[in-house]
Amino acid sequence: MRSLEKCVEDIVNSKNIAIFCHTTPDADTLASAVALKKIIKQNTDIETNPKQIDIFVDAEEVGDINSAIIKGVSINEQNVENYDLAISVDAADVARLGKWQELYQRTKNTINIDHHQSNTYFANNNLVLKTSSTCEAIYMLAKIKNLNMSDDVLNLLYSGIITDTNNLTQGVITVNTHKIIAEMMLRHINIDALKTHFFQNNPKSKAYLLQKALSSLRFSSSDRIAFMKITKQDLQEADASFDDTVGIVNHGIEIKGVDIAILAIKQEDNSYYVSLRGKNGINVSHIAAEFGGGGHDSMAAFQYDRLLTELHPLLTKACKEELSLHPKEELGEELFFGDDESERDKKEENSNDNNK
Repeated sequence: MRSLEKCVEDIVNSKNIAIFCHTTPDADTLASAVALKKIIKQNTDIETNPKQIDIFVDAEEVGDINSAIIKGVSINEQNVENYDLAISVDAADVARLGKWQELYQRTKNTINIDHHQSNTYFANNNLVLKTSSTCEAIYMLAKIKNLNMSDDVLNLLYSGIITDTNNLTQGVITVNTHKIIAEMMLRHINIDALKTHFFQNNPKSKAYLLQKALSSLRFSSSDRIAFMKITKQDLQEADASFDDTVGIVNHGIEIKGVDIAILAIKQEDNSYYVSLRGKNGINVSHIAAEFGGGGHDSMAAFQYDRLLTELHPLLTKACKEELSLHPKEELGEELFFGDDESERDKKEENSNDNNK
């Protein structure tokens, strides 16, 4: 894997390294950045090869739940004027770095570590893997190179995996994903505490916001499309922030018969952040790409700068085109459980017939 070898070589030979997260940071990008910094530090002889490693993220604040990831970690402190190496984590394109895009691009040597299928391969060295999360990709890279990973690092990487897959229910989940989690469990990381922190620790503001989003729920295309919206007024009345919107779209895709769930969130600049979820083979990244966005087969998003009334018919048309490629199929009961008694009875009947 030449790009991995070059990546490790560049990290070893670089004295000043900048790691960049994407805007509106989620747990995966934050955990990837902090874990990568720790891995580099833990596998470097600081006395003979001292390194300055700074993390940058374009966000005014990080939500309460994700703030635990960066607790005690210095963020957005540019300790040198120019960096030898710039590494982006979990960003599908360079524009996702926000106000730090210029600092990234003027660094001569750049690395792009990501897992999004829509990645634009914008760095000198692109490590874009088909994994559940960027945290899983970093674990794989560290494991391949036999790098030390402390329990703190494993806690971070596990956090990125479970949050980016909605607790292993969405996204790209492979046999390797489960093997990695099993390896982490053998190291005795506190999985129960991490699950509780990320999935059973929501503020009341999020519950109020969910109530408002569900009140806007509408269906179309024989109930195969579920649409929700959150307005600026909804956010104000719920005393909620953008971070509280994370995961709300999943309530749409969890409804029986729904194959595409859409959540449109109006932002402070009056643009919309549109989050998509798909199931049963529906590829929502194709839909997001039509509007300049991207993501994964079952999870994608895009930004829209015009009126929602203009977006709705365009988005509905794109969704119907994708749905037409996947005729509705009813799942049979045998998908989950076989009728052992019926099968045994049939075998006994056949046996009796043969003996006659």
